[in-house]
Amino acid sequence: MKGEIIKAIDYLEKKGLIKGTWGNLSIRINDKVYITPSGVPYDVLKEDDISVLDLESQKHLSGLKPSSEKSLHLEIYKNFPEINAVVHTHSLYASIFSALRKTVPCYIEDQAQIIGGEIPVAEYKLPGTLDLAIEAVKKFKLGVYGILLANHGIVSIGRNLKEALIAAEIIEKSANIAYHVELMGGGHPLSEDDIKWMRNLYIASYSKNI
Repeated sequence: MKGEIIKAIDYLEKKGLIKGTWGNLSIRINDKVYITPSGVPYDVLKEDDISVLDLESQKHLSGLKPSSEKSLHLEIYKNFPEINAVVHTHSLYASIFSALRKTVPCYIEDQAQIIGGEIPVAEYKLPGTLDLAIEAVKKFKLGVYGILLANHGIVSIGRNLKEALIAAEIIEKSANIAYHVELMGGGHPLSEDDIKWMRNLYIASYSKNI
Protein backbone atom coordinates (compact mmCIF):
# COMPACT_ATOMS: atom_id res chain seq x y z
CA MET A 1 0.00 0.00 0.00
CA LYS A 2 2.85 2.40 0.72
CA GLY A 3 4.20 1.85 -2.77
CA GLU A 4 0.76 2.53 -4.24
CA ILE A 5 0.60 5.83 -2.38
CA ILE A 6 3.99 6.88 -3.79
CA LYS A 7 2.80 6.04 -7.31
CA ALA A 8 -0.45 7.93 -6.76
CA ILE A 9 1.37 11.05 -5.53
CA ASP A 10 3.60 10.92 -8.62
CA TYR A 11 0.50 10.59 -10.79
CA LEU A 12 -1.17 13.62 -9.16
CA GLU A 13 2.00 15.69 -9.57
CA LYS A 14 2.29 14.80 -13.25
CA LYS A 15 -1.35 15.80 -13.75
CA GLY A 16 -0.64 19.15 -12.09
CA LEU A 17 -3.13 18.56 -9.28
CA ILE A 18 -0.63 18.88 -6.41
CA LYS A 19 2.61 20.78 -5.85
CA GLY A 20 5.25 20.78 -3.11
CA THR A 21 3.73 19.49 0.12
CA TRP A 22 0.20 20.74 -0.55
CA GLY A 23 -2.52 18.12 -0.60
CA ASN A 24 -2.65 14.64 0.89
CA LEU A 25 -3.83 11.13 0.16
CA SER A 26 -4.77 8.01 2.09
CA ILE A 27 -5.82 4.40 1.69
CA ARG A 28 -7.81 2.34 4.20
CA ILE A 29 -7.04 -1.35 4.57
CA ASN A 30 -9.33 -2.98 7.14
CA ASP A 31 -8.67 -1.12 10.41
CA LYS A 32 -5.52 0.69 9.27
CA VAL A 33 -5.16 3.96 7.37
CA TYR A 34 -2.04 4.66 5.29
CA ILE A 35 -1.65 8.42 4.82
CA THR A 36 0.94 10.84 3.45
CA PRO A 37 3.09 12.50 6.14
CA SER A 38 3.08 16.15 7.13
CA GLY A 39 5.51 18.59 5.53
CA VAL A 40 7.52 16.18 3.38
CA PRO A 41 8.10 17.33 -0.23
CA TYR A 42 6.56 14.73 -2.48
CA ASP A 43 9.58 14.50 -4.76
CA VAL A 44 11.62 12.99 -1.89
CA LEU A 45 8.85 10.93 -0.28
CA LYS A 46 9.85 7.34 0.54
CA GLU A 47 7.73 4.33 1.44
CA ASP A 48 9.03 4.29 5.03
CA ASP A 49 7.81 7.89 5.43
CA ILE A 50 4.15 6.92 4.91
CA SER A 51 2.25 7.22 8.17
CA VAL A 52 0.08 4.36 9.42
CA LEU A 53 -2.85 5.03 11.76
CA ASP A 54 -5.31 2.83 13.59
CA LEU A 55 -8.75 3.86 12.33
CA GLU A 56 -10.66 3.46 15.59
CA SER A 57 -8.15 4.75 18.14
CA GLN A 58 -6.46 7.17 15.71
CA LYS A 59 -3.16 5.99 17.22
CA HIS A 60 -0.04 6.63 15.15
CA LEU A 61 1.44 3.19 14.48
CA SER A 62 4.44 3.86 12.24
CA GLY A 63 6.03 6.21 9.74
CA LEU A 64 6.45 9.97 10.00
CA LYS A 65 3.99 12.39 11.56
CA PRO A 66 0.70 12.08 9.61
CA SER A 67 -0.82 14.81 7.47
CA SER A 68 -2.37 17.70 9.36
CA GLU A 69 -5.62 16.76 7.62
CA LYS A 70 -5.74 13.30 9.17
CA SER A 71 -9.10 14.08 10.85
CA LEU A 72 -10.63 14.71 7.43
CA HIS A 73 -9.56 11.28 6.20
CA LEU A 74 -10.48 9.41 9.36
CA GLU A 75 -13.97 10.95 9.63
CA ILE A 76 -14.72 10.02 6.02
CA TYR A 77 -13.68 6.40 6.61
CA LYS A 78 -15.70 6.19 9.81
CA ASN A 79 -18.85 7.47 8.11
CA PHE A 80 -18.55 5.64 4.78
CA PRO A 81 -17.41 2.02 5.25
CA GLU A 82 -17.52 1.39 1.49
CA ILE A 83 -14.88 4.09 0.88
CA ASN A 84 -11.25 2.97 0.87
CA ALA A 85 -9.34 5.96 -0.54
CA VAL A 86 -9.37 9.74 0.00
CA VAL A 87 -7.56 12.38 -2.07
CA HIS A 88 -7.22 16.05 -1.11
CA THR A 89 -5.75 18.59 -3.56
CA HIS A 90 -5.62 22.34 -4.15
CA SER A 91 -6.04 22.14 -7.93
CA LEU A 92 -6.42 25.46 -9.74
CA TYR A 93 -9.92 25.73 -11.20
CA ALA A 94 -11.56 23.82 -8.38
CA SER A 95 -9.85 26.15 -5.91
CA ILE A 96 -11.31 29.12 -7.79
CA PHE A 97 -14.80 27.75 -7.23
CA SER A 98 -13.94 26.99 -3.60
CA ALA A 99 -12.83 30.61 -3.11
CA LEU A 100 -16.14 31.76 -4.63
CA ARG A 101 -17.89 29.23 -2.38
CA LYS A 102 -19.83 28.23 -5.47
CA THR A 103 -20.91 24.74 -6.49
CA VAL A 104 -19.69 23.34 -9.82
CA PRO A 105 -22.74 22.69 -12.04
CA CYS A 106 -22.95 19.32 -13.75
CA TYR A 107 -22.42 20.16 -17.42
CA ILE A 108 -20.68 16.97 -18.52
CA GLU A 109 -21.48 13.28 -18.45
CA ASP A 110 -18.31 12.04 -16.76
CA GLN A 111 -19.03 14.39 -13.85
CA ALA A 112 -22.51 12.90 -13.59
CA GLN A 113 -21.17 9.36 -13.67
CA ILE A 114 -18.08 9.59 -11.48
CA ILE A 115 -18.90 12.44 -9.10
CA GLY A 116 -22.68 11.97 -9.00
CA GLY A 117 -23.88 15.46 -9.95
CA GLU A 118 -22.95 19.03 -9.12
CA ILE A 119 -19.96 19.43 -6.83
CA PRO A 120 -21.08 20.97 -3.50
CA VAL A 121 -19.11 23.28 -1.23
CA ALA A 122 -18.49 22.41 2.43
CA GLU A 123 -18.82 25.32 4.84
CA TYR A 124 -15.53 27.04 5.68
CA LYS A 125 -13.67 25.80 8.73
CA LEU A 126 -10.01 26.12 9.64
CA PRO A 127 -7.72 23.56 7.98
CA GLY A 128 -6.74 20.48 9.94
CA THR A 129 -9.69 20.74 12.34
CA LEU A 130 -12.36 18.24 13.25
CA ASP A 131 -14.92 20.91 12.35
CA LEU A 132 -13.65 20.87 8.76
CA ALA A 133 -13.90 17.08 8.66
CA ILE A 134 -17.49 17.18 9.95
CA GLU A 135 -18.52 19.72 7.31
CA ALA A 136 -16.96 17.59 4.58
CA VAL A 137 -18.81 14.49 5.75
CA LYS A 138 -22.10 16.42 5.60
CA LYS A 139 -21.56 17.10 1.90
CA PHE A 140 -20.45 13.55 1.10
CA LYS A 141 -23.73 12.35 2.61
CA LEU A 142 -25.38 13.87 -0.47
CA GLY A 143 -24.04 10.81 -2.31
CA VAL A 144 -21.28 12.48 -4.33
CA TYR A 145 -17.67 11.33 -4.69
CA GLY A 146 -16.23 14.83 -4.78
CA ILE A 147 -16.66 18.09 -2.87
CA LEU A 148 -15.09 21.53 -2.55
CA LEU A 149 -13.79 22.85 0.77
CA ALA A 150 -14.58 26.58 0.93
CA ASN A 151 -11.46 28.73 0.40
CA HIS A 152 -9.31 25.62 0.47
CA GLY A 153 -9.46 22.94 -2.24
CA ILE A 154 -11.13 19.63 -3.04
CA VAL A 155 -11.67 16.18 -1.58
CA SER A 156 -12.44 13.13 -3.68
CA ILE A 157 -13.24 9.64 -2.47
CA GLY A 158 -13.45 6.19 -3.99
CA ARG A 159 -14.07 2.56 -3.26
CA ASN A 160 -10.45 2.08 -4.32
CA LEU A 161 -7.49 4.37 -4.93
CA LYS A 162 -7.89 4.48 -8.72
CA GLU A 163 -11.50 5.63 -8.39
CA ALA A 164 -10.53 8.41 -5.95
CA LEU A 165 -7.75 9.58 -8.29
CA ILE A 166 -10.10 9.66 -11.27
CA ALA A 167 -12.64 11.59 -9.22
CA ALA A 168 -9.96 14.18 -8.32
CA GLU A 169 -9.18 14.61 -12.03
CA ILE A 170 -12.83 14.93 -12.96
CA ILE A 171 -13.42 17.58 -10.29
CA GLU A 172 -10.67 19.76 -11.76
CA LYS A 173 -11.81 19.11 -15.34
CA SER A 174 -15.42 19.93 -14.39
CA ALA A 175 -14.41 23.16 -12.66
CA ASN A 176 -12.31 24.17 -15.67
CA ILE A 177 -15.25 23.56 -18.01
CA ALA A 178 -17.71 25.36 -15.73
CA TYR A 179 -15.37 28.36 -15.41
CA HIS A 180 -15.16 28.78 -19.18
CA VAL A 181 -18.81 27.98 -19.82
CA GLU A 182 -19.85 30.72 -17.42
CA LEU A 183 -17.39 33.18 -18.99
CA MET A 184 -19.18 32.53 -22.28
CA GLY A 185 -22.58 33.34 -20.85
CA GLY A 186 -23.62 30.12 -19.15
CA GLY A 187 -24.49 26.64 -20.32
CA HIS A 188 -27.12 23.98 -19.85
CA PRO A 189 -26.55 21.67 -16.87
CA LEU A 190 -27.71 18.08 -17.16
CA SER A 191 -31.10 17.31 -15.66
CA GLU A 192 -31.36 15.58 -12.29
CA ASP A 193 -33.07 12.61 -13.93
CA ASP A 194 -30.26 12.20 -16.48
CA ILE A 195 -27.62 12.58 -13.78
CA LYS A 196 -29.27 9.91 -11.66
CA TRP A 197 -29.55 7.52 -14.62
CA MET A 198 -25.88 7.93 -15.56
CA ARG A 199 -24.69 7.68 -11.97
CA ASN A 200 -26.61 4.47 -11.39
CA LEU A 201 -25.21 2.99 -14.61
CA TYR A 202 -21.68 3.89 -13.54
CA ILE A 203 -22.05 2.38 -10.07
CA ALA A 204 -23.72 -0.79 -11.37
CA SER A 205 -21.56 -1.40 -14.44
CA TYR A 206 -18.78 0.88 -15.66
CA SER A 207 -17.07 1.28 -12.29
CA LYS A 208 -16.43 -2.47 -12.06
CA ASN A 209 -13.61 -1.97 -14.57
CA ILE A 210 -11.84 0.52 -12.30
